[in-house]
Amino acid sequence: MNTKLFKEYTSQFVDTVKAHREATHFITKHKLWVGFWKYGWVSRGLIGLAILFGLKSLSIFMDWLDHFKSVDSANAFAEMGMLFQNMAFESYDFLFVGGLKYVMLLLLEVIIFHICRRTLEILTGKSSDLTFNTFVKAQIRMIKVAIRCFILEMIYTLLIKISFGIFGTIDFLEPVFIFAVQSYFLGLLFIDNYTEQFHLTIKESMKYAKDFVGVSLAIGLVLNIIFFIPVIGTIVGPVIGAVTVTLIMYRLSNLHLEPLPETLLGEMPEFVPEIIHQKKNL
Repeated sequence: MNTKLFKEYTSQFVDTVKAHREATHFITKHKLWVGFWKYGWVSRGLIGLAILFGLKSLSIFMDWLDHFKSVDSANAFAEMGMLFQNMAFESYDFLFVGGLKYVMLLLLEVIIFHICRRTLEILTGKSSDLTFNTFVKAQIRMIKVAIRCFILEMIYTLLIKISFGIFGTIDFLEPVFIFAVQSYFLGLLFIDNYTEQFHLTIKESMKYAKDFVGVSLAIGLVLNIIFFIPVIGTIVGPVIGAVTVTLIMYRLSNLHLEPLPETLLGEMPEFVPEIIHQKKNL
């Protein structure tokens, strides 16, 4: 990676992290939850399942709390650190091992779909298609993207483990790199929810997202942290992530300014991202 790209990705990362605070104000100011329940029993069912996953993290927290109450006051600080570490690892194993985080986001796609489109609707002043049929198409696409991201995440994680197995002297950095990879692909799901609104195919979207590595990493990193909050984090994380990715991509990309016609997308799928990128740099 050259210096210019590194600086660009770093700038994207910092701006995206800062945008999370703005996103919380945006949500309350525009009441983005209005109209959400029009998706009927599907939205309620999916969110209900997601909350069940959140209740598991709550049970982990309650076990930690009960155990902490029995700790001798003289060793409270030492035990607190140990117990917090154990809780973090248990929560991490539950949410992130075996691709459960992707299952969580698939269940919450109805929230991400609604919030992303409502946010863009407010920013552009143009109405978005929030019908049930459009949501179903978005859900199917989310499944395809999640499978792709999960497979790629596993491949990169394996490569990292092999690399650090060879260079054992710096193996303490292995969890950092793995966490970064997991955060990146998690954020990639949110970027695809944004680009999907401009009729980019999955292949085009993945290629286009390579220009926004810092955004993906920041979105995934913050979401991973929020997911550690029992129950509440399950719902709040995707909502804030959806608004943040829309706000930051609206500023950094020009997809909303010069949307390409669907005929062009169909005829030249391999070159669409390059065309957009060239226009962006003019």
